[in-house]
Amino acid sequence: LFGGGPRTQPKPKRRYPTNEEKRLKQQQGKQQQPKLPKLERLVIPRVLLKRNRQSKTFRDGNQLVYTNSIEGDVLPAVSATNAAPPIGSLVQVEVNYADRGGTGTPDTQLVGWGVYNPNSMYRVRLLANCHTQPDFGKELKRMIAEFTGDDDNETFLVTAMERIISNRLQHAVSTRQMMGLPSSDTDTYRLVNGEGDGISGLAVDVIGGTVAVVMSSAAWCEIHKDVIVDSLKAILPAADTTIVWKTTPSRLKQDGYMGDSIHNEDSVVDDEDDATTTSSSSSSSTSIVAKENGILYNTFPFAIGQKTGVYCDQRDNRDAFARLAEGKRVLDLCCYHGGFALNAAKHGAAHVVGVDSSQSAIDACISNAQLNGFSDGVVRFLQGDISSYSQDCEERFDMIVLDPPKLAPSASVLASATRKYHALNRDAIKLIDEEKGGLFLTCSCSAAMTQEDGGNYFLQTVQKASLVAKRQITLLRVSNAAPCHTQDPASYPAGKY
Repeated sequence: LFGGGPRTQPKPKRRYPTNEEKRLKQQQGKQQQPKLPKLERLVIPRVLLKRNRQSKTFRDGNQLVYTNSIEGDVLPAVSATNAAPPIGSLVQVEVNYADRGGTGTPDTQLVGWGVYNPNSMYRVRLLANCHTQPDFGKELKRMIAEFTGDDDNETFLVTAMERIISNRLQHAVSTRQMMGLPSSDTDTYRLVNGEGDGISGLAVDVIGGTVAVVMSSAAWCEIHKDVIVDSLKAILPAADTTIVWKTTPSRLKQDGYMGDSIHNEDSVVDDEDDATTTSSSSSSSTSIVAKENGILYNTFPFAIGQKTGVYCDQRDNRDAFARLAEGKRVLDLCCYHGGFALNAAKHGAAHVVGVDSSQSAIDACISNAQLNGFSDGVVRFLQGDISSYSQDCEERFDMIVLDPPKLAPSASVLASATRKYHALNRDAIKLIDEEKGGLFLTCSCSAAMTQEDGGNYFLQTVQKASLVAKRQITLLRVSNAAPCHTQDPASYPAGKY
């Protein structure tokens, strides 16, 4: 009953293309992209990272490669002398994988390129990352792939370093332009902020729109100083910009660098002939007028002094503080060059007092007040110890800012620094008007202080100080350095204060 009809033929099985057929099809009508050069013609020394959870952080953007992250010895460029690369050499950083293809040779994944230092805890400082900068990574791969070996290898490495630094500096300039810097009322700002701009060990402040102060704290910056200076001159908007080179000897020694700049803390690069001279020349007394939030400051970037002669990290905080100062009595403790005091006077404060332990700082404050046309009746600056002044002062204020120098440069001195911060805040809080209350802005530029206990440690210190002062405080706002002091998301909150 059921078997009388015609039998149907089974459908043929579908045939899928082989991997070789897929590969040939992808190549048809399409030019193959240049591949990363093989080891036998590699022109850049290679650093292999261990494949673990930490190596993923480098692919994600972490710029500082520690010694224990590296797999064995650095592989030298075969075209060179087969010797280990010297300090400051450009290296190619890859993650080491097991033999996945069955070829007998381990596979690697390219991370990027950086500078090598066998004497530092930071064995490699990454300057270009293929994962966070894919387009620029492709450009560098093409440069390497197109290198035939006919050209001088050292010349090629210098060219590659120039391209990497130029790319980073151009990105830093574009970032500041998007922030509105420079502007009609601000020509002084941080142009490069180390890891925040992908240039670990280097900071650059632009002062008055005509001077760029470079602060070097890494060996590679000293070794490639000429490349950095030439690249800066090429990207800075003012053609006549003077570049001042400053170093941090203690950090350079820590980074394993023992060059001549260890002994010459500051140097000035002459734009005309690129000669390097010490800042003890006559130009060291030259004053550059800097503008920030419409306030003018006399700065001396050519002289040896506190950093670059101006603290532009407080720019936004000065402006926010001053906009609340109209008609109020204001006290600026540790006033340095008068930034908070002068901004408060500009915004209509009834009476402003600035105090600093340094007489040279007070002289600078008085000069800056005159430069902006503020009379002695509105702004007054006093030289004296901050603790003694706060304990002896009988005057009361509506607004107080306390901005001491870095009291905790490292976690090892955190306990003693905490006691100092506690005492300074306790005495300052007591000077707020008892009847009406007031506003208190307290600051710490010590990352060890502000990052402890998830960022609550400094706040707890201030809270304890208020209890001893028998005053109630309410937290209104927590702010950080001005946005031109960029931060690296991959290593955040390191460097945050």
